Amino acid sequence: MVYSGKTRKSWCVALGVLASGLLPACSGCQVDIERGSATHADGLFRGLLVGGTEPDGPFVVARRERAPGDEELVLVSLVEGERRSCSLGKAALYTTNTPNAGFGGEEPRVDARPARILTIEGELGDESGDLRIFDASCTEHVRVPSVAVAVWPNRTLAWVFDENYEPVGYVVRTTSGEIVTIDPWAGSVKTIVKGVSFWSPMYSRFWLIEGGSLVVRELDGKLVQTAGAGVTEFVVGPSGAEVAYVDEKGLWVLKLGEDAPTAIPTPAAPCKLEYLWGSSRLAYHEDCAAGVLAVRDWETGEKRAFGPGVTYVDSRRLEESPWLFFEREEPGKKRELWAVPEGGEPVLVGTDSRLDLGLRSHGDGFLLTLDHDGTAGTLGKWKPDGGFSPLVEGIAGAAGGGSFTGYLVAVADAQEEVGTLVVFDGQTLAETLRVPRVHGRTWRLSWQAPVLGYVRDWDAALGAGTLEAWIPFNGQQVEVDTGVAEFNEVFWPEPGIVYAVRTPGRAGLWTAYPDL
Repeated sequence: MVYSGKTRKSWCVALGVLASGLLPACSGCQVDIERGSATHADGLFRGLLVGGTEPDGPFVVARRERAPGDEELVLVSLVEGERRSCSLGKAALYTTNTPNAGFGGEEPRVDARPARILTIEGELGDESGDLRIFDASCTEHVRVPSVAVAVWPNRTLAWVFDENYEPVGYVVRTTSGEIVTIDPWAGSVKTIVKGVSFWSPMYSRFWLIEGGSLVVRELDGKLVQTAGAGVTEFVVGPSGAEVAYVDEKGLWVLKLGEDAPTAIPTPAAPCKLEYLWGSSRLAYHEDCAAGVLAVRDWETGEKRAFGPGVTYVDSRRLEESPWLFFEREEPGKKRELWAVPEGGEPVLVGTDSRLDLGLRSHGDGFLLTLDHDGTAGTLGKWKPDGGFSPLVEGIAGAAGGGSFTGYLVAVADAQEEVGTLVVFDGQTLAETLRVPRVHGRTWRLSWQAPVLGYVRDWDAALGAGTLEAWIPFNGQQVEVDTGVAEFNEVFWPEPGIVYAVRTPGRAGLWTAYPDL
């Protein structure tokens, strides 16, 4: 399909070139944002998901308010000159074909098949609902009754990929314990196995708790291996070559292809299995009730124990050497964060840490949060030989970005999720931008170019503010529009943004595009 409209320079290519090589000669270059002249659809929207396929063009799937407290899911076309929308009904969850951003000057990848929108029917917070699959005209093609809605990090649904890593279908678990595969284009539904209480699709296989046993199956349902009785949890090892699990007899590690699992002795009931990031180490609580952490290295056979009172564990590398981090709590004391270098002894990093808000390797140290009082804490850098150096205080949520995007972004001193947006250079950690009254859930680093978008001057009564884009290569802060509640990127057919306005008289979905 060919789309009419003005031809604009590629945001990704043009800004990418400027950022990488032409900045010294283009410090005065200006970027304008060209806003659409009318809405694509009127109303109050949230939860914007941008989709698109070659046959159907670009579109947005979003929640639209029908009345206060009453929402429906709708599809809104973004094809220029086409004002079209349709209802997908009530939905607790939803997903669709999404064009992938192009990198290094490449064009975005766009699905050549017709659009398919998948929803779990119901309200936010529902534990189950019928799975429904629609086309871009909101015609229903498939319905699977009573699909289980999982709680993160467990999955509600997963893609099935072919040998070229192209998505060819979905997998879900029903509330009755059936693992079901769906081809949304053929409209076919196939039950792979029944009696499943837990599932994890990884490394082109299904890893299941089936009838109380650990069961490994191929994607077509063929049995690969089974082990254990009364299995309560498992974790799949690197590359899917092994799996650790806990059953009624204790902790075991099963290597695929071997006849029997290997028993891992523990002094008490084990739990909380985890293969540590970037290493061959298995972490687990060898005494679940007491919170005693054990870490076993499968290459060396060494096992180390830490605790009691361990509540959280993570791992990162520093100069190619793995470091273990764990949080420890004892009654009447502050939560402690400890770091353990490979082959070394534990080092106290600080207190009242929040590893769940992020742990990042950065040069000669790690970025993390300490002194968190339950509401906010201090983001800073900890170096093994230099201690903790604060970057910014009053951080309630996780920082985003990092050295791979060029920037580290955080929101400080937030009250009811509105605070000061603070941006740091991802390499030097020098502060580069500070913007007050930004809603903490609105900022977004572009996937297509070195650009940061955010909504400032937040009006709590309206539930919206001023959408602005910061362009680092020339320092511009470009106002896009006012009365904006949220926005998302559009990758195709032209790079830009779609955003929801709540201002009376202008409420609806709008688009804007860079004009370089």
